[in-house]
Amino acid sequence: MSVLKLLILTALLIVFILFIAQNAAYVEVHFFHMVYNIPMFVLLLLSFALGFFLPSIYFLLKEAMLKRRFHSLEDGLRELYRGYMARSERLLLSAGKFIEAARWLAAEVLYQQGKLEDIQNLNHTASAKVGEIMIKEGKIKEAEERFSQALADDKENLRALKGLRDVYALMEDWERALEQQDIVLQLCERWEKDRQKVLKAEIMAMVYLRRGEEKLIEKAFDLANSPFVCSIYIRHLLSQDRLKEAKKVWEKCFSLGYQEDVLWHLMEDEEGLTKLLDVIETKAESIDPNTLSMVYIRLNLFSKAKALEDRLIAPFRALLYSSQSHREQDKYCLESLKNMLKPFVCSCGKEYNTYRPLCIQCIRWGEVKLRREIDAGRP
Repeated sequence: MSVLKLLILTALLIVFILFIAQNAAYVEVHFFHMVYNIPMFVLLLLSFALGFFLPSIYFLLKEAMLKRRFHSLEDGLRELYRGYMARSERLLLSAGKFIEAARWLAAEVLYQQGKLEDIQNLNHTASAKVGEIMIKEGKIKEAEERFSQALADDKENLRALKGLRDVYALMEDWERALEQQDIVLQLCERWEKDRQKVLKAEIMAMVYLRRGEEKLIEKAFDLANSPFVCSIYIRHLLSQDRLKEAKKVWEKCFSLGYQEDVLWHLMEDEEGLTKLLDVIETKAESIDPNTLSMVYIRLNLFSKAKALEDRLIAPFRALLYSSQSHREQDKYCLESLKNMLKPFVCSCGKEYNTYRPLCIQCIRWGEVKLRREIDAGRP
């Protein structure tokens, strides 16, 4: 190996000597009205040297600056991991002058410290994160402005698009929420496509409830078969006296295990529930007696509900007794019990009397579900 190196060095030396021999002539160089006679090979070597060293100095300085920013970001993350919020805030804001992702993280650190005013002073590059924080604080208009700012800078900012969709859903402007969800579904990654389809279907169902457009609920049902979408589609079919098709969808709900959820959704439509009652009763043994009793109470079929009395848990038995009484006190108790039951609950603990695709407390989609063990006054 040493012999090979020696041969290579010798060859380079020979090439260099030949270069000097062939470029030994002097050339005149004019600089500030002065004339210099310089060997050509020296001029060429100087040009090569400058061409090499000047970029090297630039990139060395650039590397030093990047290393400083990187270490600032690394130290900020380390302090955050160790639980030192104020330290991580200072370091992340310093790194955030040059790194957009650091500004996003700095906003979260400020929020953990309760510094809402400082968060609002962050510039547009952290707008999507600030918008999410504003939603949590119940400042819907401010959140809308922040998400709009983020989209003005980057129209494909998925976080901002989802945030704006959430804002419109909280405002119950389901038409605009659907417009945003269409874009989200186009841009989202493959791993969450199925979930975003379900969200779109449920938003379409909400728009249908507002506008009553037949094509909307049919497209929603074709897109995703969540319990809510199935129940709204059944209601749509029953409203058009398409009982045979409604029965097929009901059978499908049973095969998917949605029967309890769908029945609770259908209780908001007394007329449709009446049309479907015969079909429901054919599957009575597969339906929770508490849910079935609520169907009977909703339709004033108290004798049928009475037959289930021994199988009911206490709150539903109390509902049954109160619903059969004509006393004003019992009627008051009936309404109070209905409000206390809250059959739908989010994973965050927020309870609802009726289903909502988006929880207004934790701002999460698809987390509001039918509670399997219903108890009046449950915290």
